[in-house]
Amino acid sequence: MKRFVKIMAIVTLFIFCGNFIHSQESQTLKLLALKKAQLRLQETQGDFDRALKLKEEGLISEEDFSRTRTAHLQAQVSYQEALFTFLGSEARISVASAVKYQDKAGKKYVRVSLHYSSKELKELSKLNISAEDLFPLDFLKEIKDVYVSLRSEGKIVSNPYEKRISSLPLETEREVNFQLLKDVESLEINVFYAGKNETTSVYLQKGLSANIVTVNSAQFSQEADLESQATYDLSLEKFSGEANIFRLKVVNLPRQITYEFVDPQTQARLSQIKFTEGVTRMQLSLRLYLPKNADEQVVIDKSIEFYILALDEEQSAKLQDMLTEDSSVNPNEIEDLKAGSVTLELIPRGVGKIEVQALNLYHEIKVGENVNMEVRVKNSGTRLLNNIRIYTDLPLKWRVEIKPDLIATLAQNKEEIVNLDFIPPEDVSVGDYDLKIRTECMADNQNVESEDKIVRVHIGAKTNVLGITILILLLIGLLVGIVVFGIKLTRR
Repeated sequence: MKRFVKIMAIVTLFIFCGNFIHSQESQTLKLLALKKAQLRLQETQGDFDRALKLKEEGLISEEDFSRTRTAHLQAQVSYQEALFTFLGSEARISVASAVKYQDKAGKKYVRVSLHYSSKELKELSKLNISAEDLFPLDFLKEIKDVYVSLRSEGKIVSNPYEKRISSLPLETEREVNFQLLKDVESLEINVFYAGKNETTSVYLQKGLSANIVTVNSAQFSQEADLESQATYDLSLEKFSGEANIFRLKVVNLPRQITYEFVDPQTQARLSQIKFTEGVTRMQLSLRLYLPKNADEQVVIDKSIEFYILALDEEQSAKLQDMLTEDSSVNPNEIEDLKAGSVTLELIPRGVGKIEVQALNLYHEIKVGENVNMEVRVKNSGTRLLNNIRIYTDLPLKWRVEIKPDLIATLAQNKEEIVNLDFIPPEDVSVGDYDLKIRTECMADNQNVESEDKIVRVHIGAKTNVLGITILILLLIGLLVGIVVFGIKLTRR
């Protein structure tokens, strides 16, 4: 079996070498045939020139002159055929380069360079073969109407969809620029010319942009409640440049808001990133942690604009010189850094929170009595509360009186006292009852949830005062009678 595999490998190698040699010999034979046709043409040209001179002097017959002219014309046709066979009918336009770059606005572009060359025409010039009067080669020296488009997975991803190059001279390059509608690392460049399509799949080179590392985020503006966090997904892409290690910085963010850069896959916290060999893109997450309370810098409903920067060592040193005590950097200074940057926005939102407190949630009453209690309603959040109402869930036939029944507004850290009078029915039975207190309110047109309070009420039987009084009097009378009777017995 191994011997058979070796034999097949040797046969395949011989076939490949044979095809290559045959291809080289074929092109050489075509060139020799062209040279032979050129010599034959030069020979018949001389014969034709002499025959033409003899005809003018009347020294050659018409038949001989016609025969000489026909031979010359046949030599011209043979030369044209040999020349056309050697040159072939294919023009060759190659993709010299495809470079992706980004402008200051963050838009991505691709610059495609096309090159037209002809190996056969170079060979002709080396051999000093030319017959422009017999076979014009202008159509090979310049390709007209070349159409270029960019595709990814079969779909056009460029704006405009297609660009036209009116003419492409021999041994020259022409550049066409496209804006990318979809950010890709590789694509297919489709070139249409001379009635045919040629597609070249390329991995895009990275051009030197205004930023060495570009930073982008789809969630550039977010809202977040105080005492919560906001997460921004960041996409970093390295363009040409020598540096591979970059520092990550956040500027113009209030000190009360802390942050961290996190690898979304490993959850590792980062302060620097490194682009290894062959890696040009990276995904990160930025997490912001908002304080509990607002202040002069973190104002509710007021947007905070800040910057994310990817800096090399030199740019990082320049940034340190720019930073003032309040860590504020203006847009012009950011642009002067010529570093990767993206502008993000955070809008702090207040949190609506309400607390209902009561000194006692357990009451004991007798049949015919009511439960009177106070509850303290407090705004423990960071936003104004509106339309505060207290509702109750009561047993059958129970009633309640609530004063006040509506609190129009309640500012942060303020509280109001609400009186509740629970009235049981007249025929209420002795036993235990659960009463539920619910609170509803609005904050920034959103419902605020609150914890329900359960009030437990124990109802005992009504005390019979008259019967108890008579019983006590009878006991007192009985005791007095016993004492008097005892005294009389002792006197006897």
